[in-house]
Amino acid sequence: MTHTPIPPSITPLALALCFLLAACASSGGNKNTAANRTAASEPAGDIMLSIPYKTDSRGIWSWQIFQPAVPADVPRTIYAKLWDINLKTIKAGKYDFNAFNFNTAQWITYDESALSDNFTFAGVCANYADYFMFVLKRDAALLELFNQGVITVNNSPSHRWIEYHTEKNRYIIDPTWCDWDFVGEPQGIYAGNAELAEACRTSYNREELIEAKSKSWFFRNVNTVTGDSDRRAHGL
Repeated sequence: MTHTPIPPSITPLALALCFLLAACASSGGNKNTAANRTAASEPAGDIMLSIPYKTDSRGIWSWQIFQPAVPADVPRTIYAKLWDINLKTIKAGKYDFNAFNFNTAQWITYDESALSDNFTFAGVCANYADYFMFVLKRDAALLELFNQGVITVNNSPSHRWIEYHTEKNRYIIDPTWCDWDFVGEPQGIYAGNAELAEACRTSYNREELIEAKSKSWFFRNVNTVTGDSDRRAHGL
C-alpha cells in the first residue's frame, strides 16, 4: 500500500493551527495570566472628562476637563500627601489678581495660624505656591524630597507653581490653576464668559465639577501641555 504525501505547503499551516488551538485550550481557563496581571497594573491614560453641568429645554450641557493619569513612578503615599496639600491650598486661597498688585513687599507671610482649617488668603499664583510649600515643609518626608530637588518651586515671568521630578518624567502641580474659584475671579480663565462661569458655579453637578477641576493641573506631565499660552506660563 502506498501513501499520498502531504504537500509541504500545508504542513506549516496545519502545525500552526494545532499550536494555536492547544495554546487557547491551555490558557482559556486561567484568567490571571502574567500578561493580564501586567495590563491591570498599568495606570489609566490621560483623558478628557465630559462632565454635565446644566440642564435646560435643549438638554444637558457638558464641560470637558483634562484629567491627568495617576503617575506610575510616584509613591502612592507621597501622591496622597501632595493631593491633600493641594486641596488645603485651593480651599484656603481666593484668587484675586488685584489683591496685591504684584507689589512683593505686601505679599503674604504665613505663620502657624495658617495651618488652621479655617485659614483663608486672597492673592495670586505666588501666594498659592508659597502657601503650598509652607504646608509641605511641615512634613519631614516631603521636606526631604524638596531638599533633594525632587520637589521644586518653579517660576516663569508671569507664573509660579510646584513640580515633582522623577527619573524619566516632570510633573506640574499647579494649585492656582486647580482652584475652582480661579474661574472668572476676576481675571480667571472664564472672566469673559460670566454666563458659563455662573452656570458651572450653580450646577446640580457642582461637586463633581470642582473635584475634576481640582485634579486638572495636579501631577500633569509636561509632555501633555500643548497649548501655547499654557506652555509659556509654565516656561516650556
